[in-house]
Amino acid sequence: MYQEFYGISESPFSIVPSARFLYLSERHREALTHMLASLNGGGGFGLLTGEVGTGKTTVLRSLVARLPQETQVAVVLNPSLSTRDLLASLCDELAISYPADANLKQLTDAIYQHLLENHRNGRQTLLLIDEAQHLMPDVLEQLRLLTNLETDSTKLLKVVLVGQPELQQLLQQERLRQLAQRITTRYHLLPLTGEEVCEYINYRLRAVDCLHQVFAPAQAQQIAKATGGIPRLINLVCDKAMQLGHQHSMHQLSRDVVAKACDEVLSWQLPSQPAEAMSGAAKPTGRPASLALAAGLAVALGGAYLLGAIPGVSAPFPKLLSASMAKPATSVSAGQPVISTGAVTETAIPVTAQQTSSTSLAMQTATADARWQHLIRLADSERQAMQELFRLWGYETNLNQANCESGSLIAMSCFRGKGDLEQLGITNRPAILSLSDPAGPAYYATLYAIGRDQVELLLAGERIAVSPNWLNARWNGEYTLLWRPPLGDKSAIRYGQQGPRVRWLDRQLSSILGEAQSGQDTFEQRLLDKLRRFQRAQDLSADGIAGPRTLMVIDAALNLPGPTLQPERS
Repeated sequence: MYQEFYGISESPFSIVPSARFLYLSERHREALTHMLASLNGGGGFGLLTGEVGTGKTTVLRSLVARLPQETQVAVVLNPSLSTRDLLASLCDELAISYPADANLKQLTDAIYQHLLENHRNGRQTLLLIDEAQHLMPDVLEQLRLLTNLETDSTKLLKVVLVGQPELQQLLQQERLRQLAQRITTRYHLLPLTGEEVCEYINYRLRAVDCLHQVFAPAQAQQIAKATGGIPRLINLVCDKAMQLGHQHSMHQLSRDVVAKACDEVLSWQLPSQPAEAMSGAAKPTGRPASLALAAGLAVALGGAYLLGAIPGVSAPFPKLLSASMAKPATSVSAGQPVISTGAVTETAIPVTAQQTSSTSLAMQTATADARWQHLIRLADSERQAMQELFRLWGYETNLNQANCESGSLIAMSCFRGKGDLEQLGITNRPAILSLSDPAGPAYYATLYAIGRDQVELLLAGERIAVSPNWLNARWNGEYTLLWRPPLGDKSAIRYGQQGPRVRWLDRQLSSILGEAQSGQDTFEQRLLDKLRRFQRAQDLSADGIAGPRTLMVIDAALNLPGPTLQPERS
């Protein structure tokens, strides 16, 4: 479409993998080194994970190209198979003959004989499984059994599992613990850095002998921010931008053209930071830049009430009701929030009990109750609450993309748990709560702040404050929150593991406890002791495993960027 205009023979940003456009960033080279090292050792399993579009298949292709000539490779690209089908696929890849009606034992015996024959002939056998997050647990267990065949020093079949981060969750299941213990090499592939995005774009343009500087450094950085450094999204945006540039006769693309390309490609795929956050004017490290609050609602004390202005936020908020204004609400049945029918402004004059007749009070109470019920009906969507949660982190997303899957695209993870306000206070991150009034429908609120004697919620875009007792009477303890796992990996860090996540854990715990770092990348007794002391100090289960809750509490203790429930700690 635009090749002739830019003087090139083919599109440089096709999403179809091609050796001609192979670009190995530092992360890709490191992942490749890890996988090759696992195959040269005696272990049975290697694990490569990464978000959608980060280049896992690129690493896989590079791995195959660098294997010794005497290695026989079987590649399974569609693992959504039964145990028998997977074994049959393995036989097909290894050119092993088997009867059409072969059962599991016959297939397994045929594979074992082939592995022994390869070993006698000095050949290594390797199984690569892409999209391995789709494997069923019983299929994974069968793979483990296949790796049981071994010599004194090595496994006769080595397996590399490649998949999205959900694969790590799958391997944490209790029934797969034996397989998890056999994974000798793990690597989580992160997106490209801003500098690498610039190199990546220029590399692909040079590969097609493009003589124009289509993307200036500023526009490459613009693409890096919009795509989060994910290669596949970079390709889609760059291709669309060059199409738009052709339409406008631009050999070097402007900021507006790149912005339009980003919007057209990414608006339905990826939660995006607001423009002011992308430009650096605002960062999602504290309270949201703005909230759509109606100035006409105010909820009386004894139930819930709308808050006044937030320091540093420009949006107009109603003032907090004074005690004299809230006094009439004391006659309402206990625990039912009452919403005032009048707007409250900075110059509002408190209404005394003498100025309020019993008739007007009854009318206000009925109107407030109707408006409260209307607010509950507006809050019946969990997606709307999730959209608000993304906004607190500084991201805007369409309602149909407001889910946990979208969080993974921006290196965030969902955590669903059950606890109480004290536990959420320790985690110190906003959370979605499912609430239900007595004999009423369920509705969703976002926990926004925890104070000494009140809790602040976002309900259908309105900011209200309630007492802990009011909340506990309507909340069963279940919650959903967003958090950023260390190094993009939300799996637990356990005793005996090795790698950069272990170094990260040692570094953070040493900083929190005021102790010297060991500098080692192996989870040993010294680090185990540190972790248990930290867990006991935070009233966590001192199991010596850095699971999601422990990692989130470490995050809170370090005051890492993000919205908090207790501003005084940020």
